[in-house]
Amino acid sequence: MKKLLPLSFLLSVILLSGCTSGRNYGEEEFLTEREQKAALAKTKSPAYFGYNAFPAQGGIGFRGTARLHPNHQAELDFIEQRVPVIKIAGRANRLKANALLDFSASSSMMEFSIAEEFGAVFMGMKDDLVPYQGVFSGDVNAYAAVINQFRFDQLFVEDIPLYVRMSRGSLGPFARTIFDPHVDVSFGYDLLGLFETIQLNLRDGKVIFSSSHRYAPHEDLLMSTTKILNAPGYGLVVEGAIFGEATPIVLDPAGNYHFMRGDVNVAQTKQVSLGDVVYRKVPTTLLPIKMALPRAGRLMLEDYIITICPTQGVVYFERFPE
Repeated sequence: MKKLLPLSFLLSVILLSGCTSGRNYGEEEFLTEREQKAALAKTKSPAYFGYNAFPAQGGIGFRGTARLHPNHQAELDFIEQRVPVIKIAGRANRLKANALLDFSASSSMMEFSIAEEFGAVFMGMKDDLVPYQGVFSGDVNAYAAVINQFRFDQLFVEDIPLYVRMSRGSLGPFARTIFDPHVDVSFGYDLLGLFETIQLNLRDGKVIFSSSHRYAPHEDLLMSTTKILNAPGYGLVVEGAIFGEATPIVLDPAGNYHFMRGDVNVAQTKQVSLGDVVYRKVPTTLLPIKMALPRAGRLMLEDYIITICPTQGVVYFERFPE
């Protein structure tokens, strides 16, 4: 198995595997130092939300997750059919946001003005905050906060920890160069990995979330089952293979490409396997970080209905019904 790289390297990869355009990040207004101090003046301890705090470089760290209401399910359409961005709401009906589903990211990130509207509460203890430690945030500070509630249609998620970017108008590299629709918040695997199941139909632009219903694949449609791997600093990583050699592969439905790898610079990869699903002559883009894990993008994944089951630790690949 390849050596896994730390989070700082992965974040560079996230930026480099953008989604739809070569444009810059878009209009972005950086908060002044005074505005940042005002925004961060009132904090609550991680313990207030039931999280554990611990000393960390540059401040404090925390351990804790959002809470999902049990026995809830939601089926949502992508705002644009081929881009995994959905509409979400807050506790009040007036609170709306566009959320990118970025399974390849390990952390969730929110734009400052939208976080203000949703009533984000920053976490801290005395003068210590919880800073975002990734090196590729576009030279913009970000700090951990908690949102009281997100609603995926009628599926409720509460006390969601994420990072708030200290700028207005853009999520920078965390929007994955998606400009239409505008991305207000990027949900990483820290949140997406809490669901019992998430089923992606990338071809038709649909997603189904379930908070506690265990998924059973259709026997006549099931093509492959692959195991989810524990890869600190990465998002969703599964067992895969290149030319039959076992290789962890990042699943990146937000990436507008087929396959990315850093070990060799080739136009095509002759064979990539995700369990029993085998792709041949896969168009391949170079990852500039040689030791980074290879990534399977949307153009490779959209041939199947993909059901991600974090609590079961598996991903199912099913063919589309005829």
